[in-house]
Amino acid sequence: MNAMTTTSHPDDASVRQAAAQMVARYGGQLAVEEARNRADSLAREGRWPDHAVAMRVLTVVERLAGNS
Repeated sequence: MNAMTTTSHPDDASVRQAAAQMVARYGGQLAVEEARNRADSLAREGRWPDHAVAMRVLTVVERLAGNS
C-alpha cells in the first residue's frame, strides 16, 4: 500500500472509530444529521475523495443509531 492509499482511504477501523466518536458526542439522531450535513457539504464543494469517506462514516453512524 502506498502513502496516498493510506491517507485518502482510511481503513474500516478508522471509519468505525470516527462514527463511534460522533455518536458519543452528538447522540444517535443528531450524529446522523451531522454526518449527513458533512457529506452534503463535501459534495457541494466537489471534494469527492473526502465525500466518499464521509459517506462511509455516515453509513456506520446510521447503523450505530439504529437507522439501518
